[in-house]
Amino acid sequence: MSPEAPKEDATEHDYLPESDLVRLAEAIRPQWPEPERAAHMKARVFENIRGIALVAPPLPEPSALYTLRLDERQWRQISRGVEMCTLREDEHSRSILLRMQPDSFLLPHRHAMSEESLILEGDALIGEDIHLTAGDYHFSPTGALHPLLQSPKGCVVFVRGEKKFRPRPTLGLFKRLLRGI
Repeated sequence: MSPEAPKEDATEHDYLPESDLVRLAEAIRPQWPEPERAAHMKARVFENIRGIALVAPPLPEPSALYTLRLDERQWRQISRGVEMCTLREDEHSRSILLRMQPDSFLLPHRHAMSEESLILEGDALIGEDIHLTAGDYHFSPTGALHPLLQSPKGCVVFVRGEKKFRPRPTLGLFKRLLRGI
């Protein structure tokens, strides 16, 4: 098997080329959890599934006024301690509220389009350098790597950006998964 050239500089962005992901996945021997741990994981998955609304609210016509009342909002858990409420979306972008409990986090990711965020309540840390509090605005340009997002005290954030968030696997993510984090 001849090595493929990476599609992008994997060391610069900590991303693995698709060919390396395939080889890594093929090389990993499945490890089955203990029955008690498997039951716990299954219960958590079903708990998350129950929290997802099965019927999405209809999208408003582009030319129509649109209002979403506080009591009409549907929150869904996207990771431990992190919930999302879609306010509005069209075929390309969406506006959401992100609610993070104290000490929750979102893993590093890269966006396919620009994203704007406004901290409404609480505080958030982006990577090690950026500390945001209520009223602060943050912009991430297309293609920029968004470092680890943490909220020490909890926060509510308005976010306008891409419709479909799909984090790409990184070396760091694989290391965390292998450690069980």
